[in-house]
Amino acid sequence: MPNAARMLAVATTAVLVLAIGSRASAWGEEGHQIVGAMASARLTPEARAAVVALLGNDDLATAGLWADQIRGDPSYDWAKPYHYVNLPRTAQSVDLDRDCPTGECVVAAIPRFLAVACDASKPEKERREALKFAVHFIGDLHQPLHAGYKDDLGGNRIQIVAFPGSSEEKKTNLHALWDSVLIKHRTNGDWRTLAAELARDAPKDLIVVWESNLESADWANESAAITREIYKELPADQRIDQPYYDANIATVMRRLTAGGVRLAAALNRTFAGSVPAHAPSTVPST
Repeated sequence: MPNAARMLAVATTAVLVLAIGSRASAWGEEGHQIVGAMASARLTPEARAAVVALLGNDDLATAGLWADQIRGDPSYDWAKPYHYVNLPRTAQSVDLDRDCPTGECVVAAIPRFLAVACDASKPEKERREALKFAVHFIGDLHQPLHAGYKDDLGGNRIQIVAFPGSSEEKKTNLHALWDSVLIKHRTNGDWRTLAAELARDAPKDLIVVWESNLESADWANESAAITREIYKELPADQRIDQPYYDANIATVMRRLTAGGVRLAAALNRTFAGSVPAHAPSTVPST
């Protein structure tokens, strides 16, 4: 291969790797859509009015995608660390002094962006973006591997083969498996039906527990505990088959449901007593 062609091929591969990596660090689209749809249905009238005033609608399923969509924009590079928190492999809980000393992690970002979203003294664009960041990050923190380990980038460096020998066989990584592959195996592309099922079947006793705890550090500790189990149960050959799915899909569904319930509860608390400006008739540009 001529040098110029080789350099072009290498550059193209690098771009593809970067593009894939930028999308492989959160719930996949379906996960965020499910969390957002469940939350939209649970908003109080006050919270819904505030959300509509900022977004132009109450479509949190779409709003939750924005923070991933802008990851290729260098002007938002400052937000990249806010999608996750890293813990030492020996840690049993999050220590913000150790794991987030500068406030640049998802645990610290959530309350900070919620505070901006409801601050009427802030510019509207800043408040709108803060709301969309908060919606996304609350979803992120309920994906267990967002409370993971720096040395393997939250499972992104652990290569696996999902559903080998089937029509869904896919070479991917552990993080992406929990982001989207397990969910897609469940939804078969119909995330709306799954969101409705989860909303309908959410255990009332757990809803009470989830709504009573809106501390992001506690959410991170829940995810970190699941992450430890994920690593313990990873097959030695790193081939993920139907039995693995069967053993873990309930956990995925529970985290999606908890994320949706808590997103709504957090927004309801954030906008309690607020008197938003008249909602615009169209979605404002960012």
